[in-house]
Amino acid sequence: MSILFWLAVLPSVLLASRVLAYDKIESEPPRLLAKLFALGMVSCLPASIIEAIGEIPIAIIAPTEGFASFLMYLFLVPFAEETMKYLMLRTTRNNPNFNYTFDGIVYSVMVGLGFATLENILYVLSDGTIGLAIMRGILSVPMHCTCAIFMGYYYGVAKGLEVQGLDDRAKMAKKLTIGVPWAIHGIYDFALDTDSVLVLMLGLVFTIVVFVLASRQIRFASTHDTPIVANISIPEPSSLPTVTHDWHDKGTPPPPVGR
Repeated sequence: MSILFWLAVLPSVLLASRVLAYDKIESEPPRLLAKLFALGMVSCLPASIIEAIGEIPIAIIAPTEGFASFLMYLFLVPFAEETMKYLMLRTTRNNPNFNYTFDGIVYSVMVGLGFATLENILYVLSDGTIGLAIMRGILSVPMHCTCAIFMGYYYGVAKGLEVQGLDDRAKMAKKLTIGVPWAIHGIYDFALDTDSVLVLMLGLVFTIVVFVLASRQIRFASTHDTPIVANISIPEPSSLPTVTHDWHDKGTPPPPVGR
């Protein structure tokens, strides 16, 4: 196979290996991980169909090209892609292997990187340049991984809260499972499509910042991984309403487990 193919695949392999290394309590079945990766690749098709259909009304209602770009990349594309990835992730909802909060991150990352890998292969091989392969390996694939980390974090938290009967908090976590990745993806896509150098630079800074935050979050979630069973202290997402804790005063991020 060509160097371009391996350059397109390598970023996903490296990121997946890194995330799996943080799953310290109980490794997930390789067959399940492969299935989720494949489902992530499959999700590219319905996402592209939704985007193609959605472009039609946008072209009709948007008064300018700039506004069309705004609607397309800030709303339509992240809606289509993150929703399809989430639906594939939901296939693990009742899987008996989904018994720790960190599992949500592992599953989500496998789906997200499956999507990113196929998308990357198609872009890189069609363009045929090493420069694009490197650029997408630095920006686009890590962006998909970042979205997947936040999606998986709130996905695991939501299931933990649901098992505990904390339905109000679980509903909020479910909203964040979709909302946070949509926002990250939308801002990234819109910034890269803009003609404004300032917006582009701000978008690149934003991408780096959220990647760092995702890296920090995954380390913290791994350290505080919790079994998803009844009658145990349950993870609470950092964005959900909680009582005051000592960690607020220490300047550390809200822990994903315990009270």
